[in-house]
Amino acid sequence: MLIFAEQVFAGFSLGSVLLLTALGLALTFGQLGVINMAHGEFVMIGAYTAYLVHELISNPGVSFLVALPVAFLVAGLLGVLLQITIVERMRGRALDTLLVTWGVALLLQQLARDIFGAPNVDVPAPTGWPDR
Repeated sequence: MLIFAEQVFAGFSLGSVLLLTALGLALTFGQLGVINMAHGEFVMIGAYTAYLVHELISNPGVSFLVALPVAFLVAGLLGVLLQITIVERMRGRALDTLLVTWGVALLLQQLARDIFGAPNVDVPAPTGWPDR
């Protein structure tokens, strides 16, 4: 019975993440008329930024607190750059934005593979924090 409860919880957890992703895509399309296929890659950029900041700062507690705002800032600035340089020129043409942002997504994926390699990297949680 415990395994069933864990599976139900995992299913609801994954379902909520997928629901939030779908709502984000729907809102972006509804408000801007843009189908952004590169949104996941900007999350990847934030994650790799957090990894790099964590590697640069030796104190894990401090690196965690510095890495989060820096990751948000870098991913947000690159998103704004994509919006200004490419997407804004194609506003209202949903199929064109879909194709362009898909191409940007493929470019960013390959760039991450070239820089960091194919295996995933890990940003460990800071030690010494109280368990909740």
